[in-house]
Amino acid sequence: MEEFEASDCSAEVVYIGGGNLMVIYKNEEIYRKANRIFSRMLLDETWTVNAVVSCVSVSGDFKADRAELYRQNAINKSTGSINVPCSVLPFTQVDMRTYMPIVEKNKYKQDSLSCESVCKYKAYDDIDIKEELSTIYLDELTTEKGKESLLAIIYIDGNNMGAKLRDKIGDEHDYDKCINALRRFSEKTAHDFVEAPISAIEKTLLEMQNAGISYAKYRKVIAGGDEITLICNARIVPEILDVYFSTLDSKNSNNYACAGVAIFHSHAPFADVYEIAEQCCESGKKCSRKYGSNANFIDFHYCRAGITNDMEIVRDKQEKELTARPYRVDGEHNGYSYPEFIEFANEIKEIGRANIKELAAAVIKGESYYRFEIERINSRFKDKNIHIDSKDERSRKMIFDTAQVYDLWFAGEEEN
Repeated sequence: MEEFEASDCSAEVVYIGGGNLMVIYKNEEIYRKANRIFSRMLLDETWTVNAVVSCVSVSGDFKADRAELYRQNAINKSTGSINVPCSVLPFTQVDMRTYMPIVEKNKYKQDSLSCESVCKYKAYDDIDIKEELSTIYLDELTTEKGKESLLAIIYIDGNNMGAKLRDKIGDEHDYDKCINALRRFSEKTAHDFVEAPISAIEKTLLEMQNAGISYAKYRKVIAGGDEITLICNARIVPEILDVYFSTLDSKNSNNYACAGVAIFHSHAPFADVYEIAEQCCESGKKCSRKYGSNANFIDFHYCRAGITNDMEIVRDKQEKELTARPYRVDGEHNGYSYPEFIEFANEIKEIGRANIKELAAAVIKGESYYRFEIERINSRFKDKNIHIDSKDERSRKMIFDTAQVYDLWFAGEEEN
């Protein structure tokens, strides 16, 4: 801190990541000037992005200053007004999705574009994808264009990172020591939660490509801090999740995360599907908190037809008492684990797709329908030593969950 005060630097970045930026300025005048430049840059280049900015005076106690900064930021988020760059007049043509004024028309595509859309198209055109495993075109991720367009958004977020950071800082209050601890923590977090898993995922996808699976690619949306969001073919989700959590190695690293998976058709609105994936991740986090956040969870949801409700409403209205999701990766939660679910699905697929779908339909219809189907299937597959207990609630819920993703994750080549 003393070196910074004696230097010619006007400011020093303390932390950047996850949508947060923390900077120490030499004085308030420099802070205000920098904030004006930053605000203008956001207005000119992003058009609709807003930033919540808070500041506190440096007291010399990093821990106390950081706590006060977070308190001020929470107040600003709750009470600050969201500024809209411009309003529109009654005769102004607007974008029906964002209600921003139309500033440009593409005569070839017949698109009417707002300034925000123009910026997005420009950023899209500027992307240079050279890696054979990555793509910016979602059509390249589908199994076969025109026949199956099912993709998945995988949203993975680390558990309880704020508490871990507090533990790293401990009772230390010195600025230099706290900032160094914060930076070391950030570097390790980025390596453990993003860099190492992404590298392992790419290695696995390359092996799958060499085995003839052409759609073994991904599109990286977010990869920073403790968060990964990527888009991939819905069929390769289990492989990606297995690689991620095995690389995370929670038992030895003490790092834990939750994954939310939203399966969707490639033409579905990305923002809506992304929100479902985020909600699936949060569903896992709620369960993880029962274990002090020291547990990994996976939740998945199949987005069918139009997305009109959030995931919690769908679960409450349509799947309550029917599903075992979310599943715990590294143990059991309410008697269920993700490895057990995968093993169960691979065993029960012996009865065939049609029977699994009939069982899932019977689960929804009611107990008597389910018992009838169980008796029919048990009698038919007696010679294969397959027996399903109609009173076993665990099997019933896993059968329902298996049916949701059976065609994508468990069906054999002959069924596909």
